[in-house]
Amino acid sequence: MILIADDDSDFAENCSMLLESYGYDTSVVLSGAEALAKISDQQPELLISDCCMPDITGLQLSEQIKASPSTTGIPILLMSGSLQCRVAPGKSYDAFLRKPFLAEELLVEVRKLLQKNPGAGHQHQGYQ
Repeated sequence: MILIADDDSDFAENCSMLLESYGYDTSVVLSGAEALAKISDQQPELLISDCCMPDITGLQLSEQIKASPSTTGIPILLMSGSLQCRVAPGKSYDAFLRKPFLAEELLVEVRKLLQKNPGAGHQHQGYQ
């Protein structure tokens, strides 16, 4: 399952529909707190998170996930359309996309990150 965390519900649902159209199983949450709760219930194969969310930022979320031994292996794709949201390269996330991005860019990053994740439960019929 790919977990999408974004406080913009329309954007999150559009990402979800795109990924599902390529055979990926997705789940959408609208905050960092919801993402942490969902991850404690069901660990995703990949987290796609917006950087600028009101409760917990995507960067804070990724730092918490990477700091925990039980979730450190989850690949994380951060994304942002805000010029105010500055994300320095670091070890708490695996890839970054600037919004708006092309559907193909998202699909390529998702495919790369899932291939790097040895814990991925199954092969996807996703974008080649």
